[in-house]
Amino acid sequence: MNRMPILSGKKLNASDLPKYTWNADLISFDGPLLSLFKQSDGLDALFAWLDCDNTRNRWCVIPVTRSELWDYLTGKISLRALILKLPTIYVFNTGAKASRRAFTEIDKLPDFYLPDSDSFLTAEISTTAAKKLTDEAAQEETLILVGEEIYLEDLEGIPKLYQQLYSFHYGMEHLARPAVRNTVQQLMSEWRGGIGAVNLFSGLKSVTPSIHRARVVELRYNSPGVIKMSLLPLLSQRIKLAMNKIIGDEDFSNSESLYSEIYSYFRAHDISGLEDERAIVAKELMPHQITDLKFFITKFFNVIDWQSYAENFDKLAITPVSQLRMLLAYYRRLRKLREYIVSNKLALQ
Repeated sequence: MNRMPILSGKKLNASDLPKYTWNADLISFDGPLLSLFKQSDGLDALFAWLDCDNTRNRWCVIPVTRSELWDYLTGKISLRALILKLPTIYVFNTGAKASRRAFTEIDKLPDFYLPDSDSFLTAEISTTAAKKLTDEAAQEETLILVGEEIYLEDLEGIPKLYQQLYSFHYGMEHLARPAVRNTVQQLMSEWRGGIGAVNLFSGLKSVTPSIHRARVVELRYNSPGVIKMSLLPLLSQRIKLAMNKIIGDEDFSNSESLYSEIYSYFRAHDISGLEDERAIVAKELMPHQITDLKFFITKFFNVIDWQSYAENFDKLAITPVSQLRMLLAYYRRLRKLREYIVSNKLALQ
C-alpha cells in the first residue's frame, strides 16, 4: 500500500486557517494540480498538489500578493520561488469527498516536494482559465473626482457604491467562469430579502482575484480631490456607460418608470414585497407571468444597453424573478451614485 511521508509540524484545526473559496484551476492533468483560491480576508492563495496514496491527496497552501500572483501568471516568477518565500507553509489532505483535513503547519516544504527551479506557468501547461486571467490587465486611472463639499459619509458611500457596481460588472463579464456562475446561482437561489442583495455584491467580490480588484493607488482630497485606482478599464467603462443611460433627466425618468412598473407588477401578482425586499413571497409562476418577467428583463437591458450580457445572463439557472432582483439591486446602487453626480459631489472621468 502506497503511503505518503510523515511531515512533522504543528497540527491545526480548519478554524485556525482562513476560509478558502475556489476560483479557478491553473494547471490540470486528469484533475487539478494547481488552483487559485480566495481567502476569507480577500487575499489570494494557490493550492498546489504534492502527493497521494490510495485514499488521500496531499496539498499545500501558498498565499500570494497581488503582484506575486500576476508575476506567476505571466511567467515572471516560478512556483518554487513563491514557496521558498514563505516563512511557514500549510499542508492538508483531501479524501474522496475533497473535504480538507489533517492541517499541519511546517517550517518548510521538504526538498522532494519542492517544484523544479523552472516551475514557471507556461502556455503549454496553463488552463484556459489561467490564460483568461492574464488577458485582462489592471490599469491605473483617475477614476473619481470629488466636489468641494464632501462629508465623511460621502467618502464612505461613494467608494462602497462604486465597488459594488464594479463587482457586479465583473460577475456579468465572467459568467462563463464556473466559480462566478456558481456563486451567482447559489446566492440568488438563497435570496432572503435585502440581505440577499448585500450577499450578492460581496459574493461577486469574493470571486474577483486581487489582480482584477479595484485597488486604491492614491486618495487625495483638497477641494476638489481625486481617487486614483488600479482596475480593469473595461469594467470602469461599463459603469460609465450605464451611468450615461440614466444621468439625463428624461432618461432617468424613463428608467424610474420601468423600475416602478416592475415593482407594481410584483405587487399586483403577489410575487415580491416592498422595494426594500424584506417581505418576499415565494410562489410558482404561471407561464404568462414568466413571459411578462422576461419581457421586463429585456426592457431593462435595452434601457441600460446591456445586450452583450443577455446571452450569458439568460443561461443562469435562476428564475426570472431572481434575475430581475439582481438587475434592480444593481439599478438602486447606480441611481444612488447618480445622486452624487447631480449634486456635484462626484464626476466619473
